[in-house]
Amino acid sequence: MLQLTAKPMARLVQSLSKVPRRVWRWVIRLAVLAIVAPLLLQWLIAYLVGSDARLLPPQLLSAKNLLIVTAHPDDECLFFAPSILGVLDRNREVVGGLLVMSKGNNYGVGDLRRHELKGSCTALGIADERCIALDHADLQDNPHVWWDTDLIERIVHEHVKKWQIDAIITFDEGGVSGHINHRAVSAAVSKYASINPQAPVTFTLTTAALPRKYTILGDLPLTALPFFWRIIEALSFPAHTADPKDGGRVLVANTWHRYLVTREAFARHPSQYTWDRNLYMILSRYVWFNDLKRIPRAVEETMHILGS
Repeated sequence: MLQLTAKPMARLVQSLSKVPRRVWRWVIRLAVLAIVAPLLLQWLIAYLVGSDARLLPPQLLSAKNLLIVTAHPDDECLFFAPSILGVLDRNREVVGGLLVMSKGNNYGVGDLRRHELKGSCTALGIADERCIALDHADLQDNPHVWWDTDLIERIVHEHVKKWQIDAIITFDEGGVSGHINHRAVSAAVSKYASINPQAPVTFTLTTAALPRKYTILGDLPLTALPFFWRIIEALSFPAHTADPKDGGRVLVANTWHRYLVTREAFARHPSQYTWDRNLYMILSRYVWFNDLKRIPRAVEETMHILGS
């Protein structure tokens, strides 16, 4: 058996030894570039140009009251932490709020998860009175049930008025993980933001394809590609205002400190802190950076269609 295994290995080593040194040099250079480029880009976005209006538009950075709308306790730190910290940490005058549509009672630990959520909010800089996990009979955590989107719309609108919200961040249509509850939240909030004239500006977190989700910072160059000229402009001449056409997309990255805060926030969810989640907190792009898109108003979409 050892001989059978040794022979293919010997042939592989022999084949590799025949590869020209020039090829090996290029392989090493490309490997170094694949490591260094994402690190450099993350450093640029997190530390140097992250506050520029072309990457983080004034609708978010200058909001008075920001609302994050999610489906379950721990969504806020598993997916949205770079956005939450990117705004609240840069502008301490912004008041953050978290509206969670269920207490995550799929396995019967909803009350515990609701309690844990408070600790996560504290770590993220969200006040206790604006850290809400609902327990509505029609919005129970269930990976097989599509929630009542009309009900979600009404709940969101109530909290928008109650807390005087002027910016919202939520899931996009893919729900990041594809969870049916996440997608229902997205459908409801997207409809509300597009057709309700009283709705504040709303951004959705982009869902990445599975191979891109668990690459740490490896996916950042590809994600940042549409922002290339904005990053160059931000390095050349920083701006606090931006062209309206640049306000439709957001790119925000965690500093090392904010990444540690993200881990601290998730550590406040001990009932969910399994080995695979611990690995997720290292590998997932969503704990390192977020890219968001603004939901256009229905009238904007109509004008765009007519204009084209």
